[in-house]
Parts: sequence; C-alpha cells; structure tokens
Amino acid sequence: MNIRIKPLSTALATLLFVCNHSAASPKVPAGFEDLAKGQVIWLDVSFYGKPLGLFQAKVDLEKVFFLRPDEIAATIHEKYNDSPVLQLLLRSALKQPLKRNGNLACSSSGNAPGCDFIETDTVAVIYDENYGRISLFLGKGYLPEKKNDDKYYDTTINSRNALVHQQNINFVADQNYQSASVQGNGSLGITENGFINVDWLWQGQRFYSDSVQQTDVNNAYFRQDFLKKIYLQGGIMDSRDIFSNMGGNINLSQLPLGKIRGVRIGSTLAWIDQNKVVQGTPVSVFLAREARVDAFRDGQLLSSFYLRPGAQVLDTRTFPMGSYTVTLRIHENNQLVRTETVPYTGTGNAPLNTFQWFLQVGNLTGRDQNSSDDNQRVVQGGVRIPFTDTLSLTAGSALLSNARYWESAADWGHGFSSGPIDGVLTARISYLHGSDGSQGNIQQLNYNDGFSLSFYRSEMTAPDCSQQTTKRYSYSGCNKSTSLMLSVPVSLWNVNLGYSINSNQGRYTYRRDLSEDDISRLTGAPWEQVYTNSSHSRTWQVGFSRSFSLNDININTSINALRRRDSGFDGTDNVAFLNVSLTFGSNRSGGGNRSLSTLGTNWQSSQRGGDSLSYNASYSRFADDNGENEFGVSLYGIKAQTLTALANARMGGQYGNGTLTVSNAYDRIENHHTLSSSGNFGSSLVIDRTGLLWGRWGDGSPSSAIALNVDAPEGEMLARVNVSVDSGGQAEVSGNSRAVFTVPGYRQSTFNVIESSSAPAGVNSEISKGSGSHSVFLTPGKVFSRGVEVTSHYTWLGRMIDENNLPLEDAIPLNVVSWTPLGQGGFTLETTKLLKTLYVMKENAFWQCQLKVKAIRDVVRWVGTTQCASTEMASLPGAEQKQVELMTAGNGNKGRTTVQNK
Repeated sequence: MNIRIKPLSTALATLLFVCNHSAASPKVPAGFEDLAKGQVIWLDVSFYGKPLGLFQAKVDLEKVFFLRPDEIAATIHEKYNDSPVLQLLLRSALKQPLKRNGNLACSSSGNAPGCDFIETDTVAVIYDENYGRISLFLGKGYLPEKKNDDKYYDTTINSRNALVHQQNINFVADQNYQSASVQGNGSLGITENGFINVDWLWQGQRFYSDSVQQTDVNNAYFRQDFLKKIYLQGGIMDSRDIFSNMGGNINLSQLPLGKIRGVRIGSTLAWIDQNKVVQGTPVSVFLAREARVDAFRDGQLLSSFYLRPGAQVLDTRTFPMGSYTVTLRIHENNQLVRTETVPYTGTGNAPLNTFQWFLQVGNLTGRDQNSSDDNQRVVQGGVRIPFTDTLSLTAGSALLSNARYWESAADWGHGFSSGPIDGVLTARISYLHGSDGSQGNIQQLNYNDGFSLSFYRSEMTAPDCSQQTTKRYSYSGCNKSTSLMLSVPVSLWNVNLGYSINSNQGRYTYRRDLSEDDISRLTGAPWEQVYTNSSHSRTWQVGFSRSFSLNDININTSINALRRRDSGFDGTDNVAFLNVSLTFGSNRSGGGNRSLSTLGTNWQSSQRGGDSLSYNASYSRFADDNGENEFGVSLYGIKAQTLTALANARMGGQYGNGTLTVSNAYDRIENHHTLSSSGNFGSSLVIDRTGLLWGRWGDGSPSSAIALNVDAPEGEMLARVNVSVDSGGQAEVSGNSRAVFTVPGYRQSTFNVIESSSAPAGVNSEISKGSGSHSVFLTPGKVFSRGVEVTSHYTWLGRMIDENNLPLEDAIPLNVVSWTPLGQGGFTLETTKLLKTLYVMKENAFWQCQLKVKAIRDVVRWVGTTQCASTEMASLPGAEQKQVELMTAGNGNKGRTTVQNK
C-alpha cells in the first residue's frame, strides 16, 4: 500500500515537545488531555530494515501498543525466521506496551552516528514520528536466519560435449638406468551429466642390458549423475573417486578397495558448492546504513566487510578454525559507532554432517586380483552416518569368495574456547577385521592453535606375515608405525619435536625403495620386487628454525639433532645438522626479468658417518611474474670430494608446460664424472565440433576445458590478450587464434581476460569484447567457449616534408584513426594496422608519405623525417578515395578540417 498516514497532528507534536523537555513524569498542559491518552494510527513496521507492512498501533507520549501483535509475529514467521522460541517471545512481548525510543531515530537526532539502532536482549522498537514508522529489534540470538541458497552448482549454459585428453611425459636417465613414462587421462562428454573417462599409464625402464615395459589402465568407465546427488558408473575403476568429492568422500583407509571391473552406485559431493556449505556458527550484524565492519580476534584483524543496510550475515570462510570470541567494530562514515562481541566456532569445510554411501560389484582386475583365481568376484560397500555436525561413523565391508573384511571408523572434531586452548581438535579411530585372521587399527589426532600437534599410529597384522605369499588381496606382511610431531613457536624461533617408531615383518618392496645402504638395492633391476624379512627403527628428533630479513636478504637458519636406532645397523646413531641459507632477489628497472639467488651451507655430524660440510649456490632468472618461465644453475658440493653442477629450465605457455634438468656429478677421489638428466612435458588435447585444440596440462584428473576465440582484424597477428585461469595457469594469446585451458571437472573455475602488458614493442592491444572475469562450472568432458575481440593500436611519431624539403603544414591524414599536428610538419598518428604508406590531403592536393620505422620506444614508432610525394586522387587506394568523398561531401572545401575515425 503506497500510503502514508501522518501519525500526529501539529498540536500533538507540540505537546510531545513540551513533555519531552519536562520532568520524568510529564505534566500534560491544559487542553491536551485527550491527545495525551494516545491515538490509534497505521504505522509502517520494519524488521531489521526489512519491511513487514502496515499495522495498527496505539501511540501515546511514552509507549507504543500494537493492536494485532499476532499478525506481526506471523509475518516474521513466514518471511524471516520460523523458530518456535522466537514466536513465543514475539507473541508475548508484542502484547505489552513498548517504549517509543524516538530519540534514537535518525530523523530526530540529526543523523547522529549509530542512530536507528538499539541493542536489546528481548524485543525493542524505535518509533520515528516524523515518518510514521517503527523499526523492530530483537536480541542477538533471534536475528533473522539467512535463507540458504541452493548449495548445488548448475552446469554453465552453452557448454558442450567434447573430448578432453591430458598427457604428461616424464623421463630420467643416467649412464646405467633410464626410465620413461607417459600418463594420460581422457574424458568424453556423452550426455548432459554423463561422460566416459579413461586413465592410463605406460612405463618403460632399462637397467644395463635389462629392460621392461608395462601399460596399465587404471580407469575406463562411463559415469552418469542423477539429481546432483547420486552417480552410477560401470567399467574398470579404482577406488580414488570413493575417497574424493566425486564420490561421497568416504574414508576407508584399511579396507581393501582395489581396482575392479564392474558397477558402482553411490552418493556424490561433486555438485556441492562448498562456499555455501555451513563453515561455522553464523555471525550476524544489523546495520542502519552502509557501514564498514571490522572483525577482530583479540588484536588480530580477521577481515573487513563493506555492507549494505539491514541484517547481514558475515562471510566467515576466511576465519581461522577454532572456537573463540569475535569482536565486531561497526564504522559509519569512517567513524566507530559501536562494538559488538559474538562467539564463533569453525571446524573447517569437510561435510562430515551428511549421509554418504556406495556399493560396487565386480571382478578383481590387474594387480589386485588373486593369482589363484583370475575371475574372483568381489562385493564392496560403505556408508558414513552423521551423528552430529562434528561426529560421524564410517563403516564398510569387502566380500570375496575366500575372505571377508570389515572396517569401522569414527571421526570427531571439536573447537575449544577456554583461555589459551582455543583451537580445533580432530580425531579418527579405525578398526579392520578379516575372516582370514588379518586385523588392523589406526588412531589419529591433530590439534592446531598457533602451535600444532599430530599423532598417528597404525598396525596391521596377519597370521602368516612371515611367509612369502601372493594370495593376500590388498597387502603383504605385518607392520606397525607410530609418529608424534609437535611444532611450537617460541619467541622468534619455531621448535619442532618428533618421535617415530616403525617395524615391518615379511613384506614385498621395490629395490628402488630400499635404503641406499641395503646391499639388495644394487643387486638387481630397480623395478623388481624383493621380499624382506623384518626391519625395526626408532627415531627421536628435535629442531630449531628461524627466518628473518636483513637489508632485503632472507636468512633461514635451522639446527636439528636426531637419534636413530635401526635394525640394519649395530648400535645407535646420533646426528646433528646445522644449516644456514641466504636468499636475495632483484628486479630489472621497469619491471623486467627478475632473478633469485641462494647461498647455503650445511654441517652434519654423525656418530656413524663422521663429520661433513656441504655447500650450495644457485641462481635463477624468471622471464615472467608468475614464475613459469625460469632458467637456473646451481652448484652443490661435499667437502672437497664431490661437486655437482646442475642446469635447469622451466617453461609454460599456451601449448603446454615442461621442465628439463641436466647435471654432472664429479667425484675427485675416483676422478669420475656421472651425467644425468630428467624432464617432463605436459599438455592437453581438446576435440569438439569446431576442431582440434592443443593446450596446457591440467592436473591429470577427469577434466573439462575453457576455449577462447581471439578475433582481430585480418592480418593482425601482433594483437595479444592475457588469459589467466585460477586452476590452469596463464598464457599470452595472439589475435586470430584459439586457446584452450584444461580445468578440473566438478569444480568452479574462474578465468580472466585482460589486455596484454607484454605485447611486442610498438603495439598496444585493446579488447573491445570479452574482457573481464567469468566463472564456470563444468562436468568432465565439457568445453565452454568464449569469444574475445581485440584490436591493435600503433602510435607513430615523425615529421612530414614536401618535395621542396619544406614542412608539410595543415595536411590531414586519410588512413589513420586519429592524429595530432605538432607544428613544422610534425605529427603523432594512431592506426589499427601497420602502415607502409601514409596518405594526406591539403586543400585539394594529395601526398603519399613512406613510413620507415627508425626506432621503437615502448608503444611509439619513431619514423623521423619522411619526404612526401604529390599524387592525384585517382591514384589513391579505394578506401582513401571514399574517405575524401565523405570528408568533402557536406562541407565543400572546408572538409579538410575533419579526420577519419572509423
């Protein structure tokens, strides 16, 4: 209803003024007695800045009494908060007369800082008599609830099916051993929410005259999602999706979940927008006007918010985990108007409070199948049941023809807020039982609060752990492992304490993973597996480290002591380390290439190995700001015995990213050189209905892609734009070309298109369409295309003379975008393409001037003095003839004062 009813007459306003300036019990002037009894009027009621509508109330000199309070309570229930406790409070409090608090209204207080707000534990109002409205306020525990937005992503419109394949090549080689591998992952979109994924690996190794090659297919399946909550997939698949958000993020760390050929169905978290999942207790604040809100934890500024009027819920995603008190400082017009304190508890973004499950049936395949049964059937399943927001129970089983396995685990997290203990504690307990007599258990605990404490213990036992058997489904041997780590800041130092104990009995391991002191390491090929009987080790470690800066030099120091006892050696080894390193960088003037240099030395004293002093020096030069293009050299030596020289290069761009390292180790005692090299190159291939695109490597997971079509005027290859993707690096893309960036599937990715700052000298690129930031959410096997239009701008500086070597004054260029005469024939011109000939007109005469660039400074092309030759209009190119006609058509000879501006 667009009506406004004046609440009081002028006489009543006068009466109120007299009464408000009298004693606490106002004396009503004679003749105003009826007015003092109050009036029934319609008032515009708002709830924390949100309109509720018009309601009747009786207003007297001191109180406001709502005639139909249940209607107000019902409106709040419907629009903002359906809490039963709040409804009882409203229906009770609104039936009582409420104090007016009119002096707090901004219209009555001259817009004093903090006006239009009142703090209360129950219900309070501010009556603004000048505008006939009432603002309703509640206690902090009853602030209006923020309506939850849809927590699920929607696939970005205009995305289409495509084949997105990533490939990564790695190699390492020295005189005796060479190894190469190719990893590939391809996703092909089939339906709107369905795709095929193939993940494969080829590896070839050579050791002296022995060689081996192997190809593995880890995944080859079709997946279809339903209602953004359930997925169904079939084919060859390992367990990685079960443990990630592509599945239900179900952690069954001991249950044998290997690779199978079969069918899986389960819940998925892939579509959930983690930014909209509750991260911690809500922090709300009411603002009467636009304000800045600073959130502090003790003296630490957590974040600043610039918010609109109304009830606002702060974004606490960047708040540290823990349970503590947050102080809110509200500033209006840069002036502090009030301070509020609220409790906060955050335990991270792991969705432990959701029910998740999976079930799969099939045959074991590859290395996971039993050698005595090449077609062994398996049924596996798991479920996570939430009991509270911070406590969940996970259970799973694996049923084979000759064995049964069950695992159960409990995960718990808690935020503390008791003095110095105000961090977050997370804990996990897991137990495994197998019908073949195998058992396992895990205990894990982590605490973080300025200092960090972590404890991990695992144990796996089997009745035949000392026997060499290949019938075990998921593991061999028996093992126990315990580790404890404490990291505490003390003054300017960081102190680390650690303890670990490990024992293994009867297990298979690769030779390359054995200790360098183990004689079995060098008695065969690195890819061979050997059986080890037993090993035991116990280690204590303490370390002190500190980093500080001195005259732009970063200095890192550390002191470590270690005490280790290993079954492979007699006695106990005591080791001490002392390390010092200096790091300093430099930038060229003008923002060019930057470099980084490091000098370091390390002293080590070992009871078993004696004393040794090592040193290192390195230098790296970076060709860009993001550090993708790098060249570096380094030296490393131990005493005067060995010296290793190394050169490395790293490059990244539109078509991939790779590294190459070459090193030479020289042993002075043996007078022997050992050469080695290693490297990798990653890229991606995208095929859609528009053709084939070659791009950058992503992360090797099922992926999608973002394609950019950069259009420029014909022949303009120097125009460039800079494209950066938050999960896929950045690249400079030339005009009239296409670029593709691989991004992870089921993840929102943001890309940004801006004008290039590293364009060739003398060129300035301007984006006329498609610039800015854009976010997309794509399922694997999808590509999203965006068009970008860019134009090159060339700036020319020079001087024109005629055949008589006289300055060509008052001449108007015909084939330029803009120009500025500088006198004596001097000029600056701007064009959108490279020019060889400049055509100018003076009155009814025409000249052609040859432009020869003599120097380029930034974006300016200096052509010096150019001699122009006279020509006829008939000899001008067609475009320039039309330009002359347009310039002279409406103005006659006065047309010489206009220029082209296409």
